[in-house]
Amino acid sequence: MKVIVITGSHPRNLGILHKLYQNNKIEIAGFIMFEREEIIPKPNNNLDKKIKKLWEIHFKKRHESEKKYYDFDLDFIKKLKNKIIINDKKDFNGLEVLNFIKSTNADACFIQGCPIIEDPILSALPSYSINLHLGLIPYYKGAITAFWPFYYLEPGMLGTTYHIIDKHVDTGEIIHQNVPTLDYGDTMHDASCKALLSALRDIDLVVDEIINRQKNNIKINKDFTLKNRGRLFKKSDWKPEMLIKIYSEYKDNIVDLFLDGKIKSEIPNLIKIK
Repeated sequence: MKVIVITGSHPRNLGILHKLYQNNKIEIAGFIMFEREEIIPKPNNNLDKKIKKLWEIHFKKRHESEKKYYDFDLDFIKKLKNKIIINDKKDFNGLEVLNFIKSTNADACFIQGCPIIEDPILSALPSYSINLHLGLIPYYKGAITAFWPFYYLEPGMLGTTYHIIDKHVDTGEIIHQNVPTLDYGDTMHDASCKALLSALRDIDLVVDEIINRQKNNIKINKDFTLKNRGRLFKKSDWKPEMLIKIYSEYKDNIVDLFLDGKIKSEIPNLIKIK
């Protein structure tokens, strides 16, 4: 199966490319990488001194967890002949990307960690274009979705979703979902990394499912209720002040409290490939 892979530039985004490259049923016909912000972004100068400190703690801990869990050897990217790098968000849905996608003649597309894909790019992609969303749909849709289960004290609702993309945000057919195995001592970022790794371990199942669907002309099963279920988060919903709850009030100890039964969390109904 010929695929296009579209990702962000952070290691957590490139894991999906790494796994697809290793799958002998896949030919990577094209790779589009969107150059994301700094891995440890700088805080706004207007922030309170205390909030700035929490900001630094938060993003440094994220970086430390990702270095620990994401040991992908990414040297293979140099071997990919058909690839482009997009440095500006305004160019992501532009003519260069559109022409590149059309030139690949791909059967499917895998996506993670890039901006929202809009028309005419969206219409040019294969019908089976699958996004790896770092949240359980429909409970947590939109942006920064690995953060919200901790902010709302629902670590049991941390997980990932492979789903078909469409013109709305996180409303396409759900293909497969995963939740991580949480252990004592897991920080918020440890748990998020484990959630992604759990999804990546199952990507071969997703590939086989798509190959089987295309072979048997199985149509995409659109669930129109997903648009109105759950909550859609925007980037603007996240405020640095929210870090007070995670690090000052709960000392980034939410997983332990959950495992001890001191925090009660809903258990999700997952959709799985059979």
